[in-house]
Amino acid sequence: MTPSDYSKHVIATACWRAAKGELHQVMLSVCMVFLNRAQNGWFNGDLYENVVHWLDEESVCGGYPDTRDPQFQQLLSKLDAVTLGLVPDRTGGATYFVNRNQMEVTLPEPYKITTTIGQMAFIR
Repeated sequence: MTPSDYSKHVIATACWRAAKGELHQVMLSVCMVFLNRAQNGWFNGDLYENVVHWLDEESVCGGYPDTRDPQFQQLLSKLDAVTLGLVPDRTGGATYFVNRNQMEVTLPEPYKITTTIGQMAFIR
C-alpha cells in the first residue's frame, strides 16, 4: 500500500461514515466539502488533514464499509476525480454538512444552506 492509497482509504471511509446509507453521490458531495475546506486554507490547505481532523473532532465511529457494496464501489471509482478537482462542486462551496434529520430548524447568520443532496444539507 502506498501513502496515496492510505490517504484515499481514510478519505473514502470518512465520506462513507458521514453519509452512511446514502447514495455515492452524497458521499462524493461530502468529499467536496472537505476539498472546499482545504481550498479555503483549513489545516494548511491539506485535504487529508481536513478529513483526519473531522474524524477526530466528530469522534465518528461506525465501523467500515462493506467493499462489496455497489455504492461504496462507485465512491471509490469516482473519488480521484473529485479530489483532483475534475468534478464541478455540487455543494455550492459548502464548508459544512449535516444530516437534515439532525439539523436545527434555523441556522444562525451568516450560515446558509447551499443545497441538499439526499438527506444531507450543505452549508456555507
